Amino acid sequence: MSDLLSVAQTPAPGERIALFSLDATDLGGQIYYFCQAAEDAKGVTFGGLYYTPVDVEFTDFETNAQGSLPTPHMKVANSNGVFQSIVNTYGDMLGCTVKRVRTFRRFLDGQEEADPTAYYGPDIFRVERKISENPVYIEWELSASIDQEGKELPGRQVIRDTCLWRYRSYNTKTQSFDYSHAQCPYAQSVYYDALDQVTTDKTKDACSRKISGCKRRFGEDAALPFGGFPGVARVRTS
Repeated sequence: MSDLLSVAQTPAPGERIALFSLDATDLGGQIYYFCQAAEDAKGVTFGGLYYTPVDVEFTDFETNAQGSLPTPHMKVANSNGVFQSIVNTYGDMLGCTVKRVRTFRRFLDGQEEADPTAYYGPDIFRVERKISENPVYIEWELSASIDQEGKELPGRQVIRDTCLWRYRSYNTKTQSFDYSHAQCPYAQSVYYDALDQVTTDKTKDACSRKISGCKRRFGEDAALPFGGFPGVARVRTS
């Protein structure tokens, strides 16, 4: 396996390539992979993924010396079929996630030193707003994924005995379970109520949000997808 840092420090590491993905799944779309056509007009393959060449320009990607987070601009030719179809179908793409990874051409698939683990990043951004649209191009402003109003670290509360994952819900109109917002992976046809008791009433199917609820569904000795932090405890100071 090639050492990315060692290669980067050599006098001639080769051409550096930026690879991007646009995640529109929250809008009902898919993940689109692309590279800048100016860098590679034929597209490239990296880690088994093909990156389509797109006439796209990015500016202000880098962090400045004052430490403020970057707010890149993404400008795409209005004639580009990929982005034009996304805009026509899903509007201004607000909230979509844009990721960037950087690697050297020598690490791309098909090269002698191909290595899908050799890359910088990912740098993760969110489509914040559409700045302009005209017959020539469409331009968006991005924001760093961490630079969101109300965003806190850690990303969620650390609670020891309570699972915070969303459980499936039963839709009485469709007579079926709704998994569209569920985070818990349980999808079996054995039902338990909020007290971890077996029930035949699907409308009473609910999670107790305790480890006991996980064990009832997945087994005593199974790896449990519990969304709490049972190992967390107060630190004794005396």
